[in-house]
Amino acid sequence: MSNSYKYQRHIDGLRAVAVLSVVFYHFDLPSFGGGFVGVDVFFVISGYLITKLITEEISQTGDFDFKRFYIRRMRRLFPALAVTFLASLILATALFSPERFQAFGRSLSAAVFSVSNILFWTESGYFDADSHLKPLLHTWSLSVEEQFYLIWPALLWFFAQRSGSGSQFYVLAIVGVGSFGLNYLWVSGHFDAQYASTIFYLTPFRIFELVIGAMAIFAAPLFPGRRWLHEVGMLIGLVLIAYSVTAYSDDIIFPYYYALIPCLGAFAVILSRESRSFGWLVSNPLAVGIGLISYSMYLIHWPALVFYEYYKFEALGQFEYAALFLLTTLLSVLMYFFVEKPLRRAAPTRSNPSPQRAFVLCSGAAMIVIALMGAHVHVSQGRTWGNANALSAMRVTEGKNRRFELVKSGCNLTRLDQPRYCKMDRPYQILVIGNSHEPDGYNIFARIYGRDPAVNLISFGTFNLCDIEMTAAGPVSVKKDKRCIERVALLNDQSFVSQLDGLVYSANKPFSANKKVDWLILHHLRGMNKNIPLVVLGGFINTLRDCSELFNRFGTFAACRDPRHIAYNPFNERNLYLAKTADLDFDFLYIDKTKLLCTSKIITSCKIQAGEDPAFWDKHHLSLPYATLLGQRIADSYTQDLRRFGFPPLAPAK
Repeated sequence: MSNSYKYQRHIDGLRAVAVLSVVFYHFDLPSFGGGFVGVDVFFVISGYLITKLITEEISQTGDFDFKRFYIRRMRRLFPALAVTFLASLILATALFSPERFQAFGRSLSAAVFSVSNILFWTESGYFDADSHLKPLLHTWSLSVEEQFYLIWPALLWFFAQRSGSGSQFYVLAIVGVGSFGLNYLWVSGHFDAQYASTIFYLTPFRIFELVIGAMAIFAAPLFPGRRWLHEVGMLIGLVLIAYSVTAYSDDIIFPYYYALIPCLGAFAVILSRESRSFGWLVSNPLAVGIGLISYSMYLIHWPALVFYEYYKFEALGQFEYAALFLLTTLLSVLMYFFVEKPLRRAAPTRSNPSPQRAFVLCSGAAMIVIALMGAHVHVSQGRTWGNANALSAMRVTEGKNRRFELVKSGCNLTRLDQPRYCKMDRPYQILVIGNSHEPDGYNIFARIYGRDPAVNLISFGTFNLCDIEMTAAGPVSVKKDKRCIERVALLNDQSFVSQLDGLVYSANKPFSANKKVDWLILHHLRGMNKNIPLVVLGGFINTLRDCSELFNRFGTFAACRDPRHIAYNPFNERNLYLAKTADLDFDFLYIDKTKLLCTSKIITSCKIQAGEDPAFWDKHHLSLPYATLLGQRIADSYTQDLRRFGFPPLAPAK
């Protein structure tokens, strides 16, 4: 134990590897597609250092000072975090729209209480587009660590008291294997539709990474002191981390077994403390220096990127990323020397248990004040933002939610036996299927047939999150959530499919390559019911940012059809449609939205509002009034086509 507290330069260098991987990943640097594994390297380091501190104190004193441990953690983490919170609050107040500001307030309170990982899990999507509008998204990892700190000392102390210090290894092994097994169980068992986000954000699925670090304590005495073994270990460890950073991408399910490679790499680097040749890569002055400021750099880089991108309102160039990196580095150095280091210096030790009452009271008060400010921003619907003409958070939220009103009160595959919702005795049964745009199709056809007593509209419930696969027997899903198994099984039920008198396929970019399974499902349904007519609703404008955000920036919904902000041009779809029809052996009615909504073949000619509502509040899902408008235009222009394909005649307008 004489070298227990000997400074280990290579671990600070490993921190540098971790933080630079994350920063370069977020800054879109080529070849850093898996840079997010830097967080996992941090977890391994934390698991090693924290467990080492706990087990050595228990071994040397027979007890553990919980009070001193948590005060040291507060001094290590909270000051820099508080500065980040306050700076982010100021920038969010100055820049964000009410909707984004309200969401920021919610995340601020959650981050203060170390539950932001749970909040972001409920919102889902570390890799989704909206992640670039969440300045505190990166605090999820800090929440995982702080939740770990709450249980880990007590767990190790408890078993040491009951079974002696030798039991700690077995406790670690059981917890680590259990956490990793939980990953496997959750992914293979499909317990929830958002399983990828569940295992990414929630602490029980991450514990095994911290345990891998903790295991280095027990492995170190067994690792021979021969220099060449340490050189090999360092090389292997760095190669494993480098492989993960360069070979991984956002589309893998993580952590799962993918996390083992970077975590074992970090484990090998920690053990290889005697390496000199390859060890220089992580023990040189530059690497160590970056490692020392790594916590501040991690805290600062993401809010700096989010707020600048939001202010710039367009994609950043390489020069801007480079400037942001230099700014992040400068601010990190200042944070380290003027915030982190001074407050850490006064942390209590076993030999110097200095009074901490003032620090604890001030820190607690600051945490409560910051959390209350976040709560105020949230409950006030973001109204503290200064633009009086901005769309309120409430109006945007209500607009987004209204598109589900008809679907929620209508017939769907889970209500077929409930006459209150589903009129299965009506002459015409029309099934609406698709991805997240399925409610748009339902709203459109509700305007066409919703008042017709001969028609029953049925919503599938969207393909999203069901992970449907096509087999020789038809489509299948193994997802237990969202009643996917039951809903997809009905697509193989001859008695149900034979009742259908019409299919409506409503999806964003319906002819794109990623809709292959959707078209196979349509082909399957037509095979079961050869007389069933099919309508395919064409795509419409997609924007780079939410239409509500564009309005709040430019003061007009016309910005939502400005070519500068367009992510998908629906006029290009026509060629894809022609190519798709050549590949299929069944006919369908294609309804061209641009023909109905645009006066010419240019984006700026498209109608972008229905009354006071925009075509879409987000990037592409149609608002209810706009879908209703489109339904009326289909009824006016496609009446004969619908009849020719076998859809019911339209009821006279009232």
